[in-house]
Amino acid sequence: MIQKKLVLLSSLVATLSACGGNGSSTTAATPVPASVTAAQTGYKISVFAKAPGALLPDDLVQHGSTIFAVAQDAHNNPDGTSVAGTSPQSEVIEYDLHGNVLKTFNVPGHPDGIMEFDSHTVWVSTNEDANPLLIVIDTAANTQTTLSPDAPMAHGGGLDDMKMLGGVAYVSASHPTLGPASATAPKGVSSVPAAYTITLNSDKKTYHLTPVLMGNAMAVNMPTNTSVILNMTDPDSMATDPGGNLVVDSQADAELVFVRNPGASQSVSVLPLTLSGNPAPVDDTRWAPSGNSFMLLSDNKTQFIYRIDATAGFTAGTAYSAASGALLQLNTSTGALTPVYTGMGSPHGMIFVGQ
Repeated sequence: MIQKKLVLLSSLVATLSACGGNGSSTTAATPVPASVTAAQTGYKISVFAKAPGALLPDDLVQHGSTIFAVAQDAHNNPDGTSVAGTSPQSEVIEYDLHGNVLKTFNVPGHPDGIMEFDSHTVWVSTNEDANPLLIVIDTAANTQTTLSPDAPMAHGGGLDDMKMLGGVAYVSASHPTLGPASATAPKGVSSVPAAYTITLNSDKKTYHLTPVLMGNAMAVNMPTNTSVILNMTDPDSMATDPGGNLVVDSQADAELVFVRNPGASQSVSVLPLTLSGNPAPVDDTRWAPSGNSFMLLSDNKTQFIYRIDATAGFTAGTAYSAASGALLQLNTSTGALTPVYTGMGSPHGMIFVGQ
């Protein structure tokens, strides 16, 4: 009888441990796919979480001591419609810092961008190709509100990523309507907004957009220090850099566009991105902060959110980008990208998490 009790007690302890009773993630023992290999020393990768069911993780944001992750249903099309014959439901998932699920929020359409607005509010953008919506989540009250634009999109598409800078919210103008293609502009020509400021209207039903960056703005090419005219055919992810600049990723053009002092007196510069000498489109780009931190990187194909640590700590100001199948280190003077990890499915969202 004593032996049976000991066996039962041992089993109970193991079960509690597996359920995260000690604060550790239930994904702690989940192996990183064998295809993921290190291209540089000095880093460690593990699985932070796996999106539930068939959901696909994308953008991430730290909100206080928790992580909010966009989780897309593949049957939600980027224009807000659903695949025929399906009833999809995308989500925003709140995790603790160990990768355990705390809450889930059902959101309409195809969510992509996510941003912390203030200490109790998270914004989510949906439908990056057309018919964009903004979902405002009150994390204190656990309520959410869906808002629509108060006018047609000036660029003709949808909305993607969002960032706060100086108390102002910015959003990228994704999937723009382009002018005719030519030999020098094979994707077409942009003469429409590439980014807006976004504000909520007092009716609590709509939001307003004000253009802040045009797709054909004048800019300085950073590596060559020459003036160029932009042709932003694919505004996508956004970031803020250590210098306080708004950074817009023109993904298909393999460029990062830096906007200093966004507004009437702004200046614009552009960094062409290359990998092994070839143009390299990227998704999220982030700069390592000062202090102790780790990186989270979502893989939209494998459903994993990876945790990446630097064994000696991340060097403040070092830039990293997520590209097709890889985590890359970015030289912000030349635009050259160097692999850190390869063999991933489709890395998208990236953040640094302070500890």
